[in-house]
Amino acid sequence: MPSPQTIVATEEVCERLKVMIRQEIDYMIPDYLTPAWQAGLAAAEVSDPSTTDNNGDEPSPSSSEPINILWRDKICEWCYNLVDHYELARESVSVAMNIVDRYVSSRFITPKTYTIVAVTAIHIAIKLVSPWKLRMNHLLDLCAGKYTAGDIASMELVILNALSWRGHPPSAFDFCGELIDSSFTESTPDALNDLQDKARYLTELAVIDYFFVTKLPSSVALASILVALELTRDQVDPRDKDRFTSRVGQVGLDASEEEVIQCYTRLRVMYRNNTSAEEEEKEPEVGGRGQGSPTGVGELANTPSKKRKRIQEDKEGRLITEHGEEIARFEPV
Repeated sequence: MPSPQTIVATEEVCERLKVMIRQEIDYMIPDYLTPAWQAGLAAAEVSDPSTTDNNGDEPSPSSSEPINILWRDKICEWCYNLVDHYELARESVSVAMNIVDRYVSSRFITPKTYTIVAVTAIHIAIKLVSPWKLRMNHLLDLCAGKYTAGDIASMELVILNALSWRGHPPSAFDFCGELIDSSFTESTPDALNDLQDKARYLTELAVIDYFFVTKLPSSVALASILVALELTRDQVDPRDKDRFTSRVGQVGLDASEEEVIQCYTRLRVMYRNNTSAEEEEKEPEVGGRGQGSPTGVGELANTPSKKRKRIQEDKEGRLITEHGEEIARFEPV
């Protein structure tokens, strides 16, 4: 029989998860890249220019190219590049992309505006979730002089006001942490670490793919854990699997829901495409330090290091670390 302390801890976890499930509704994002949605934003900007951040020196909606998935892919990869090199929390990218997606879904955006929105979003996200912070002068260096501290500070206020100051959504990473930590208590440490690494790696793959933008973080997390359980095969204690199933039901989630199944199917394919046959043979700790990131832009850095990488400019104008690694400057989409 569970001890009174265990019962109380379980109740607290369930209550936190229920609160997160209620909160995630406030951060839902529409499928804003559809032609119809973009046309609506452009029409709204023409009839009411106050709905855009266009400062007058950029193309009008009728002449500007609509935003597209390639823009988002490039921004996401750059963000992972940044947090990896500066050894910041990788969850920052998930929060940043949620900020970007919610903001650009509500107004007409030009390429110039999109880039500063992205830079500002990762700046906000790092302040919210990363144990280490990124100095403004480092961020400006990566922007190659395209923006000033004043530009980013102004855009930060614009974004937060537009989002009603809802800047820190419950992420799939958060849901995974709560569900795994509270459910898998009988498995060996190695099995638990493998499960955590794979599940969190899968949530990072979901950040990259626009398909998941409209999906609930709880659905992505549940699908990620289900795929991770499949990948870890018989390593996890059967009692933990039963406890996980019970916990999911306790908080009102359902693994048989269509959205969860869609996420599960997509993540299985993405994992298979992003894991080489050699890596599968060796059964790596996916998502652990030293493994490639899902975008292939550097080593993972979930655990903060006391030794920060210093960035400097070489004679050719490239940004390099003290170990000679090059980090890309931010380029507009």
